[in-house]
Amino acid sequence: MNTNELSVLTLNCWGLNFVSKKRRFRLKAIVDAISHADHDIVTLQEIWMWEDFDYLKQQTQFTLPYAKCFYSGALGSGLAILSKYPIVSTSYFRYSLAGRPLKVFHGDFYVGKGCGSVCIEHPDIGVLEVFTTHLHAGYGKSDEYEGHRVSESWELANLLRASAAQGRHVIATGDFNSIPTSHNYQLLKAHAFMSDSWLEIHQEELSHDSNTNHTNDNSMESSFHDMVQPLGITCNSPMNTWSNPEKFKQQPFSLGDRLDYIFYRKSPQLQCIRSCVAMADHIPGTHMSFSDHFGVHSTFAIYDSAATMTTAAKNDIPDPSRLSHPTYTWIEPSMLEEIRTIFKRDMVATRRTANLLLALFVFLVVTLIVVYVIVIVLPVSLRVHEKGSLVTILVNTLGGLCVIAMAAIATICLIVGFVFGHTEQRALRQFELEVTTLLEGLKLLKGGDISNTNTNRQSPQRKPVSGSRSNDTDALLNL
Repeated sequence: MNTNELSVLTLNCWGLNFVSKKRRFRLKAIVDAISHADHDIVTLQEIWMWEDFDYLKQQTQFTLPYAKCFYSGALGSGLAILSKYPIVSTSYFRYSLAGRPLKVFHGDFYVGKGCGSVCIEHPDIGVLEVFTTHLHAGYGKSDEYEGHRVSESWELANLLRASAAQGRHVIATGDFNSIPTSHNYQLLKAHAFMSDSWLEIHQEELSHDSNTNHTNDNSMESSFHDMVQPLGITCNSPMNTWSNPEKFKQQPFSLGDRLDYIFYRKSPQLQCIRSCVAMADHIPGTHMSFSDHFGVHSTFAIYDSAATMTTAAKNDIPDPSRLSHPTYTWIEPSMLEEIRTIFKRDMVATRRTANLLLALFVFLVVTLIVVYVIVIVLPVSLRVHEKGSLVTILVNTLGGLCVIAMAAIATICLIVGFVFGHTEQRALRQFELEVTTLLEGLKLLKGGDISNTNTNRQSPQRKPVSGSRSNDTDALLNL
């Protein structure tokens, strides 16, 4: 039996100019490490600078000769894929919702967040489509972008379903900014029918660890080095030298989050055999981590079509002939209801923000008119005064600056409040409509009013899924 292997690495490189610390040094170290490793496919996020991508291509031209980056937004997507095998097509899908224009320092809106993909011609399994993405980050405790991130996961899940329906082997990688108990993770597993390669390998270890009572915080703090691999932690780890130290002074003590993944569509020809957290050590000769994220490295066995699978493994594989049917999903209706609630909640918040900006626009226009009248009328009335010329100069200068500033702010309020505000509301409404339509389809399917050829498989009962950013091993195991 043919048992060739496919090695895949994904890493968020933290390569933003000016903001990312020691960018040039770290990116050079990352590229050097990749060029000396034996990977078949490497996907990278936050490669923002062209000079970094050019250096990457140059240094990996013999080991990974096929390299593609993806163009989007004002600053670029920051996404890149490198392959040992020929890349025969590329595409980029820009997410409908990915940040807000007034959140300048967040930056997500200006990079045109989306999903890049390449089709690779593999000598053994044919066309393999590899996706890489970087979902919207969460800022602050309130996480105002939860709806954006869920909508991005919904769009990505539909892209993955469409690719699998064409009969392609599919791998989806990247920084998903989502923990395993999130709605985003559930959409990718239960609606896009993707397997979490790391969890697939380490599920038994997690089951054992979940039965262990960790009550000693000091013991946990002293052993966080040993927890990175068993828990798959890739971000906010005390082991990472770029993590915020203030985060680890809080109680309960956090070991970090698992935000980076390599998902894949399991098939008789493609099965994960190894997976681990990668590039968690310091850069050789330094006390510095490669990035503010650790990477994920998964190895897949490539079998011929005659490969046999266990019954349990077959149960994890969706029926390829039904992937194109809209109502074929393993996601629970209760989860879809929760997602719909998120979209509705964000529609209300977005409408409120847009109305505030439009109200501010009206106020500024009225104020601008008043100031303009003062600039015209007051100097005329003061001409008879002996100091009228000085007052006229001051009024004209200060009044003119105020008019310019208010006109600029009013224009921004009108554009963002009306154009972007209404665009965001309609996008959320469209996503809510799509989820509602799927729910209605599932109800018709359950009632026997429609049929998708075979009885729709329902996922096993799961515990309620929490969206909090914590490592809940029990919840993770129930996904």
